[in-house]
Amino acid sequence: MSSPRVHSVRLAMAIATAVSLVACGAQDSQGPEPTPGVVTLLSGQSAAIEGATTLRIVGGSQGTENLIVITDTATTGVSAKATYSVTATNVSAPGSVSAPATTRLPDATRAATALAAGPELDMSFGMRLNSRSRSRLANGFQTARSAYASRGLTPAGRSRSVGSAPLQVGDLVQLNVGSSACDSIVSRTARVVAIGTRSIVLSDTLNPSGGFATVDYQRFAARFDTLVYPLDVANFGEPADIDQNSKIELLFTTAVNELTPRNSTSYVGGFFFDRDLFPISATPDFQGCKGSNVGEIFYLLAPDPTGLVNGNIRRTGFVDSVTTSILAHEFQHLINASRRLYVSKGAENFEVTWLNEGLSHIAEELLFFHEARISPRRNVDSTLLRSDARIRSAYNADMSSNVSRYRLFLAAPSENSPLRSDDSLATRGATWNFLRYAADRKAGSGGSDVPTWQALANSTSTGVTNLRNVFGANIGGLLRDWSISQYTDDLVTGAASEYTQPSWNFHSVFPALTGAGNTYPLRTSALVGGSASGTLIGGGSAFYRFAIPANATASISVTGATVIQATVVRVR
Repeated sequence: MSSPRVHSVRLAMAIATAVSLVACGAQDSQGPEPTPGVVTLLSGQSAAIEGATTLRIVGGSQGTENLIVITDTATTGVSAKATYSVTATNVSAPGSVSAPATTRLPDATRAATALAAGPELDMSFGMRLNSRSRSRLANGFQTARSAYASRGLTPAGRSRSVGSAPLQVGDLVQLNVGSSACDSIVSRTARVVAIGTRSIVLSDTLNPSGGFATVDYQRFAARFDTLVYPLDVANFGEPADIDQNSKIELLFTTAVNELTPRNSTSYVGGFFFDRDLFPISATPDFQGCKGSNVGEIFYLLAPDPTGLVNGNIRRTGFVDSVTTSILAHEFQHLINASRRLYVSKGAENFEVTWLNEGLSHIAEELLFFHEARISPRRNVDSTLLRSDARIRSAYNADMSSNVSRYRLFLAAPSENSPLRSDDSLATRGATWNFLRYAADRKAGSGGSDVPTWQALANSTSTGVTNLRNVFGANIGGLLRDWSISQYTDDLVTGAASEYTQPSWNFHSVFPALTGAGNTYPLRTSALVGGSASGTLIGGGSAFYRFAIPANATASISVTGATVIQATVVRVR
């Protein structure tokens, strides 16, 4: 992706006249020198409208096509809506000067790569589950640390206690699989079916017949040991080891299957439960969590070839295809929580939902990059996705859900935000893409993402404060630039580097995906009649296209709350 030198100007209220913009080394094809007090934009250049300032832009001898991006840069009270209005003179309908850039591919060139078919994976179940118990566990941080330091953590309901002989294949273990964090126990017996260097794989004895064979469980152990564990640990840090076995337990259990109602359009594929990191013993400061399994454990969907549980058929191939990505996602949650509890000891709470989930969606993307054998900032497009069966398979298994969620955000960018605490699919898609954009911008063309992910996952602060510590104080400005990039990346010639997304070319990817509507999904509007108004939530944006006729000078103003920032970009 090219990143030519581009000039932009911010028009502050204290400035009485506008500033002309001319790219270094570029010839102004728009005729004579611009009139003083009027901005001339070359393709890809931008100017910001601040406060009550009116921006005046010349259309030159041929006219121009332009975009206004209006962003609510608030980082607190994100769900509150801010009102804005746009007024413009001497503008015409978009496309009246030159044809709009295409975001549609001919049918004959669309990739066979498809967004995941069938029921949608409900990745939010684990976070909803943990959110219900967070208030119950909030005052247990110091108690948990004290118990861990004194090796006083005792498991609830296990047939083996911490410190006993290491588990062996064939051993039976009692585990709590209930969805109540601390107040009740639903005990299941699980058999150890495979042991790896970093994993213990267990199968619920109540799992239906016809499921995974021993060789399958051994493959899951190897996949976790050699792929998921080193990948997540390298990027987010090593988890605490409260059960002192240097391993993570992978429990395949129909207790997970039971969480999906009959004929549901979504399904629960697995989760990590914070409660398992806490002691069961009560102290004066913490009443204890008797439901804790006191260990690092994942609860995973079990194969159910005939649909014995709620009539939902889960064939072995299907469960196999989704489990590795789920493990990568949930392992970030485990690492994040356990390090906040036992490693980053200044932390007094878990990470906020939107950032915690965003990092787990980054873990899915990292798994895609690894399995596809490509790297970030490769500007993945439809040609690359269709170029190799390995890449297509990795995209469908590890990345398609991220893209699907991002599409939901793009379809309603004024109503959604990467900082919103609602844990919707659109929020998850926005947070993942915002983190990817911010990491790409921080790393530059040759840098590494690892310091960024480790800093975010090992912070003692949470949410926006965590972001500021890693990406700088001006998160509002970062949101503004990211919003502009959603339109300009790989579409607008000459766009500044801060208006690009170096890792992905979604103007190519979305039109190539079967089921994605064959178009780039960003919602844009025409600036009809020279005026528009609307509302935004913090981190949300609105996009308006307009043209400036030849030899005309447009005047544009935007009013709204102080958090509203507006940027005009010449797109052609």
